[in-house]
Order: sequence, then C-alpha cells, then structure tokens
Amino acid sequence: MTRNARKNDSRPGFTPALLSLAVSLALATPALAQDNNDNDNPNIDDETIGLEEVVVTAQRREENLLTIPVTVDVFSAAEIEKTGALNLFEMQDFIPGFEVGESATQSSISIRGVSSSNISTGGDPSVATFYDEVYLPRGATSMAFSDMARVEVLKGPQGTLYGRNAAAGVVNMVPNAPSADTEAFVRTRMGNFDLFRVEAMGNVALADNFFLRANILSNNRDGFAENVIDYGRDPGAQDNLVARIAGLWTISDTVRLQVSYDYDEVDNAPRGAFGVSEWAECPDDPFCGRVRNDVLEPSETRDMSATTGKLYWDISDSFTSKLIVSYRDYTLTNRQDEDGTAEYDRYLDTDNLEDSDILYNELQFNWTGDNVNLVFGGVYSKETTHQVIPVNTNADSAMRAVTSGLAAETGFPLTHIWDPNQMAGLMSALLQQPISPEMIVGTGDFFYDQLDMFLPGTPIVGPSYAGQSWSEIYYNDGDFKNYGVYADVDWQFTEHWSVLAGLRYSKDEKTFSWRNPPNTLNAIRPGTADIVFLPVPGYEQARTGTLVANDSWDDVTGRLVLNYSISDDATTFLSYSTGYKSGGYDSLNVMTSDNPLDPEQSENIEWGIKGDFFGNRLRTQLALFNLEIDGRQRSVESKPPGQPQAVPMVINGDQEFTGVELTLDWVITDEVQAGFVTTWRDQEATWEPFYNAEGDLVTETFSDTAATNYGVWADSYFPLGVGALAIRGEYFFYENNDELDPTIIVRDIPGFGEDRKLLNGRIAWVNDHWTVAVWGKNLLDNEVTSNISDISTASFGTPFVNIDPPRTYGIEVGYQF
Repeated sequence: MTRNARKNDSRPGFTPALLSLAVSLALATPALAQDNNDNDNPNIDDETIGLEEVVVTAQRREENLLTIPVTVDVFSAAEIEKTGALNLFEMQDFIPGFEVGESATQSSISIRGVSSSNISTGGDPSVATFYDEVYLPRGATSMAFSDMARVEVLKGPQGTLYGRNAAAGVVNMVPNAPSADTEAFVRTRMGNFDLFRVEAMGNVALADNFFLRANILSNNRDGFAENVIDYGRDPGAQDNLVARIAGLWTISDTVRLQVSYDYDEVDNAPRGAFGVSEWAECPDDPFCGRVRNDVLEPSETRDMSATTGKLYWDISDSFTSKLIVSYRDYTLTNRQDEDGTAEYDRYLDTDNLEDSDILYNELQFNWTGDNVNLVFGGVYSKETTHQVIPVNTNADSAMRAVTSGLAAETGFPLTHIWDPNQMAGLMSALLQQPISPEMIVGTGDFFYDQLDMFLPGTPIVGPSYAGQSWSEIYYNDGDFKNYGVYADVDWQFTEHWSVLAGLRYSKDEKTFSWRNPPNTLNAIRPGTADIVFLPVPGYEQARTGTLVANDSWDDVTGRLVLNYSISDDATTFLSYSTGYKSGGYDSLNVMTSDNPLDPEQSENIEWGIKGDFFGNRLRTQLALFNLEIDGRQRSVESKPPGQPQAVPMVINGDQEFTGVELTLDWVITDEVQAGFVTTWRDQEATWEPFYNAEGDLVTETFSDTAATNYGVWADSYFPLGVGALAIRGEYFFYENNDELDPTIIVRDIPGFGEDRKLLNGRIAWVNDHWTVAVWGKNLLDNEVTSNISDISTASFGTPFVNIDPPRTYGIEVGYQF
C-alpha cells in the first residue's frame, strides 16, 4: 500500500519575512562582495577527496584527532552538509556504537549500549552532552545543527574532564566561532512531504578587534503518515527554528571575550503511535501510511534560549585560562497518544511539561611545558526544574481498565462493567442472588456504588459519568547543585612514550519534591480512587500536600593512560578510566524519597590504535574495550499486582560490555574515497526483578552478543569544465535482535525483528560558490518497526509501535560568498 501524507497543520511555514531575514543575515557585510574572489573556504573544498587534519577539543584543548589517546568519532561540518543531517539522530549511523532517540524533547543518547533511564527530571543521563563547552540538561540535548563546526563523540567514561553523567561517554557539539574572515552562505533543502529547510550565516569584522557571526536555520516538514483524526497531527511533522549570534572582542593581546546568544524553537508532531491492535487503522500493516492517533492537543514543543560568555586570558606564553558563564532556560511539552486507536473507551495519552533553567560556570587553566601539558579547573552549576506529568483518559476508558483488572482477579468473563448484562452477571455471582440487566439499568449507578464500597481502593463509577475526563497528575520540583574540581596531566617522558593521568572530585546535591493530588473526577465525585498513580502507604504526604526529599552524592573519578606515538599522524594507547552518574529520584515513584536511585559507577579498560597509514591514504581508528557499570538505571513499563495500568518505573542492574569498534577512511584514488564503520559488542546484564507491562514477573539475567552493525559510504569527485561533480552513496545495515531482550514483550508484528537496511545517495554539482544537488534517503524504502509499547496493552489490548521514516528525496541549493 502507498503512503499518503497530507498537511494537517495550520502553523505558518517558512514565510517571506523569514526568508528575507535569512538573506539579509547572509549579506550582512558591506565588504562581502569585494572579498568573493579571495574566499579561502569555497564550497568546492568540502567536496574534494583527501584526508584532512581534524582538530578536536576532546581533552579541553585543541589537538590533532589522531594523536590523542581517546576513542573519538568526529562528524564534521562537511559531513553535515553532504548528509543533510539535522540533528544527532540523523548522524548516528556514521558513529559506531552510537544511538540517539528521534524525539527532540525526550531524546535518549546511547554510547556502547548505555543510555539514559527515563523522563524523570530527578534523574540524569548516562551520556553527558555539551554545546559550546557548556553542559546541556536532559531536555535540551537534541539541538538542530546550524553553522556547526563539528560534533565529537567521546567513547567510554569521561569523568575526569567532563565530570558527572559521563559514565558512558560524551557528545561535544562545537559551533563555529566568530573570526576575522568575511564570509557567508545561504542553503536550502527541499523534498517530498513538503520538506523546506533554509539556513544562512554571516561573519564579519566590525572592527580590527571585534568580530560578529550570526546564523539562522528554519526546517519544516509534513508528516510521513496520515492521521485520519481531523484534529490530530501527522506523525513525523517537523517545525524547527534555531538562531545564534556571537561576538568576539579582542580586548588586548592577551585577553579576549566572546558572548553568544542561542535561540531554539521546536513545534513538532508528537511521537506517532502506530497501532497493531484490532481497533487500529491498519492492524496488520503499520506501514499502510495511515494512523489513528486521537490524542487531544497533541504536541512536542520546546522554547529555549541561552546566553554564554567566555573570557580568555593568556597569562603567559605557556599558561592560559578560560572562564565560562552560561545561563540556559527552556520550557517543553510532549503530549502523545498511548493506545494507537480512536476508540473513545480505550483512550490514553501522556504528557510531560517541563520548565527548567541552569546556570553553568567553569574556570579552566592550561599549562604547557616542553614535555608536560596540564589542565585543571573547577565547575559549579545550579539547575531548577518544574515538571508536570499527566496521564489523561476518561471515565469510559478508566472503567474498561478497571474491568480488565476485575476479570483477571475474579476469573469472571468481563470486558466492560458498563455493559448491563456483564454487570448483572457479576453482581449475581457476588450477591448470590439473581440480578437482571433491567435492574442494573433501572437503578442507575446504585449497583456500581455498592460495588465501589465492596472493593475499596478499586474505583467503580457508573454510566452516569460517561464522557467525563479523568486525569492523574504528578507535580515535581527540583533544585540541583553540582560542584567539581579536576586536574589532568599529559607527561611525554620519551620521544614516543607518554602517560596521562587525571582525577576529578564531583559532588551533587539534590532537593526534589512530589505532589500527587487525587484524580480530576474527584471534583464531581469525591473519593474516587486512582487507577494509574496509586497512593503509596506511608507516603500520604504526596497526596495531601508536598513530599520533599534531599540527598547528596559524591565520587572521585579518573583515568590513567599509557600512550605510544607511532608517528606524527598515528598513536596507540592503553587506558583505564572511570565515570560517575549522579544518584537521584524517580518522578513517578515517591518511595525513592527514602530510597533514592543509586549513582551509576563505570570502569573501562580500552586499547586503541588510530592514525593515517599507507602514505596517508588510510585513516584508521580501532578500539577494544571492556566497560562495566554498577547501579545502571533503566526505565521499563511496569504493572505490579493490583494496578490496572502500566506506568514507567526505574529499575537498577549491573551491566558489562566487551566490544570492538572500527572506523576506516580510505582514499582509493584521487577521485574516490570510502568510509566504513562497524561494531561488535557482547553484553551481560543482571536486572532486579520487576513486573513487565502485562504484569508478569521478570527475573532473567540478560546475556547476548549485540547485533552485527556496519555502515559503508563512498565519495567520488570528478572535475568538469565548469565546477565538478560530487557523488556520494551510503549503505547501513543493522541486525535486529530485540527479541533476545527479556524486558521486551515479543509480538508477531510486521517489521518487528527485521534488519534495518538503509541506502542513501546524493549527486551534487559544485563550483567555488554554488552547490546544486539531488538527494535521497532510505531509497530501498526499508520497513522496520521499533520500540514496541505495551503501556495500554493490559488495560485495553492496544499495543503499538514506532516505524522508521519512509523513503525521502529532494534537491538542495547553496551559495557561499
């Protein structure tokens, strides 16, 4: 069947006014035209073949990628342009062992199999994300790439230089900084599903010692499946706007000040729920191109802004310092369908509303000697969060969920107690006397009220409440502080041998609160019990007022690395490193007020080799690692006995990963260059026992060999009489073994367990200023389902899945001044 996408969104697209602003920004310099012929970085440079030197700041100082003893994969500005990657999700295929969730507001980043736990603001990610050297809180990690210099992915614990929440690794996004060059560009990307993206940048020297750089990106796309519900939104619809302006002032020969302002706006469709139940739009084919998502007021939004100042002071030729002060504020929502149907009495949606701000401060010193490099400093950050987590349904659906629980407990065949025949049969059995359906109807809610009193704690309401909304809500507030001091030394004790050693002390202080008032039906029927967020005995303060908890955690992390320099362009190393993720609280589990989540502690032993070989025609990065994580936090959907509805909860466990990662770049000829990435990983996990979404107790130890994943791509470059032709092809293969994970309920669903096979391509004509290209992604139209959700299965029988985006294609045009 074909996919039919339609516009179902009244929001304005890319308006003429915005286009005018973008063009004006790109032309924002009087001297631009006269410098056109002297441009040192024309478009054609991004398309040529060869292995260029890559400078990274993975060790908090600028260094050659090939000489640092850390496994780092880099996604450059040229690769962002060639692939059209918008964010981390769209670049993950090029980084072995790196996975990113598609959500812009609840994105989970995974490195070497270790990812964040859940949506709780009381918890932390296991992978730390930095943008422009500033730590990003959980809801801000997925940012659109605009005028990005590169993205660095650091593998393994990075506790020494990056601190908390770097237990598995670090993502370091580096935007371009203002410079003395006069340059600008405008790019646009268009495609099916009404994709329209435009980006513009301008950099100019306003004075001999003051440089200004500004950029803006707008991205709009319709959904890739039609939501047949008129007020719904089509899954996959995007609306992003990001902008940045930065100024660099050279105050003196030794002092520089950079100040920047970033703005980020997201208004996407929420995650689509592609139902695979009998009430879904296409029960047997989630790829039919249609979906029934009847969530009220669907949204995935984020409004975010940040101001950052950096003060550089070159104290001497060998001793420098840097002070970073940044304030970031954001609000987000994420209201999404949780049943994949349009059945009124099987309705469930969830939302996540956050208002967060963080003040981040870091003072760093660098000392460079003849054979010693030293980095040391301190960090202080303060974050405040306000989170609201509603679960929204209606009385009709709530009673269906209660009925499911009654049927399981009594063994009596029930589907909905508002059916007079079913209710009459149940009451006859309980009262040991005949009750007719006519009596049930004639007495209104009488028998339902009696059953409610007979079953305390199980909410029973009668049909007179049909159509009434029913919401259960948690309110959470948090105040978090983090302190850290660190030092890292690189001592080269012979011409080829060096040793690196570092330590960091981190401390986290958290104050967190829960408020869980009675469900909204209490406004018209006082005393109605909950079905999702059941009150916990001994923690009634969360129901009657506010329950507050506070605790602190600290740890010392570090690294020890022995490094051998093979040549100026190659090195091999053996390292031992540790990482730390702060303990915390579960927003939906008040019992963590007395028993907070333990911190994650990681240890990693790694051997790596990297460099340019065979006459600088083959660039290799190979890493062998063993990563152990104690106290790993993982989010699962859980339905303990006596609870009608599954809810997210955090469980703990221990994990061990042993693996290999390989990245290759090969200059085959002067016209052809190829890249290859692959990873193999063996893992073992022991999770504490928990009840899954269907109420079954899971006690298994999880052990398997990770799926075979690899990617290969090739660039070819052919000079023409005017300009050149650049051709790029990409193929990625991901073997699926989700069915081996005991925390996933395996179902017979089309596309589940299928391998992902992605074929992408691009053909571009370029010259010194122009780029004109055609492109396509998922050209094989590979159909794969992922993330089977059973949150509503036990209550309503409505599992649903996510699906990979279908085939997309289009054109792009760019002009660089």
